Amino acid sequence: MKTRIFTTGLLLRRGKLLILIRKEDDDTYPGMWDCVGGHFEKGESAEDCMIREAKEESGLDVKIIRPGPLLEYTDEYGVAISVPFVIRSEYGKVSVSEHSEFKWVDPADATKYRVVPDLVKALDAFGFIASDGKRRGRHGGPR
Repeated sequence: MKTRIFTTGLLLRRGKLLILIRKEDDDTYPGMWDCVGGHFEKGESAEDCMIREAKEESGLDVKIIRPGPLLEYTDEYGVAISVPFVIRSEYGKVSVSEHSEFKWVDPADATKYRVVPDLVKALDAFGFIASDGKRRGRHGGPR
């Protein structure tokens, strides 16, 4: 089993979360909704990785608002360790290259889509949903 270490970014703008569909030929979770994030380059910090990946995947310049606790789980692809962040972009047009489509959704509604596990775990860790995947309060939101 392989261990994957990557960043997971909850990219917010005006209270909405950016989610993107992974391409059908992706190695992991093809065709599922995801958030921005990805694997580290050699010597890269988690913060630098998050900012780079967000730009590569969305075309947006972002600012880190808050880091979260490490998220670890095992799935069909091996062990996954995610470094989650809440990030924000105030302006700019989304431009997808690594995904097939995107949309802005209420963070508490993201689990209504077929989403990757780290997105659900990050939404829970930051208080947007309860650990059972249900909405937290009227709008969810960071604790």
